[in-house]
Amino acid sequence: MTRIYGFGNALIDIEISVSEEELVSIGIEKGSMEHISSKQKELWTKKFKKNIISKQPGGSIANSIYAASNENIFCNFSCSLGTDDEAKKFINGFNSNNTQVFSKPSQKPTGVCFIFTTPDGERTMASNLSANEDLLPQCLNISVLEKSRWLIFDSFSVCTKNGFATAKEALRIAKKNQLKVAFGLADISLVNSNLKEIAWVLNQDIDLLVGNEIEVNLLQETTKIDCDILCSLDSRGAKFNEIKVSAEKASIVNTNGAGDALLGVFLSLLERLGPEESLKSAINYATEVCLVGGPRI
Repeated sequence: MTRIYGFGNALIDIEISVSEEELVSIGIEKGSMEHISSKQKELWTKKFKKNIISKQPGGSIANSIYAASNENIFCNFSCSLGTDDEAKKFINGFNSNNTQVFSKPSQKPTGVCFIFTTPDGERTMASNLSANEDLLPQCLNISVLEKSRWLIFDSFSVCTKNGFATAKEALRIAKKNQLKVAFGLADISLVNSNLKEIAWVLNQDIDLLVGNEIEVNLLQETTKIDCDILCSLDSRGAKFNEIKVSAEKASIVNTNGAGDALLGVFLSLLERLGPEESLKSAINYATEVCLVGGPRI
């Protein structure tokens, strides 16, 4: 059976409903992501208190792990968490029957991510990493990783010094034990700002690159991609290499977590169903995510 091991940001998503005008006042380009300070986190928590829709466990790879586990796949996730109630909420967000979380305690609070959602369902993100800055190679459970089938992680990890060190160690173990590797671009704002690190990852003979159409096209302008590509086409569906599958029309509430779900479900079914049927199921699941208020269903 496919066993997936992921590592990355452990976040509590704070979903906030805003108008187009309010989003402009925030100063973050619509549809993008920025890192913010702890001071800014506190200011926005107070300012948008009445606009908060929900607080749920999140983090791109964590969301992918959650989606894969819903297909009865055994999964593992490594991260760094604070010693607070948010850490408990994050861990309790997984199905404990088939997902195990390996975390190292940090003196910093558990990270949060503001998900600013406009009426069209588009999400704009602002992350305060906090404890995630302490993601270290020691967070990895080597014996479990060695026995896995897939290693998955994304650009959010390689954008910090400690995260990049963790990626290097995880890839060393994966290569030694012949694991397949999937790497997500995660957000367009990370492609140019972490191009050197992303290029290094792609040079490690990975098996699958994951991103949306804009992210993949931007990366291809400067970097040779020599692996399979799982590409989200947003409301039009997705494609795996040359296999393209359309999505059914839906009344989108929020796109947060859709791409994460696409990856998790696709990998969980790939060996059993093959790429085309796996892609169809993954798109259907991702569409369902778009119909709810958070990144998970």
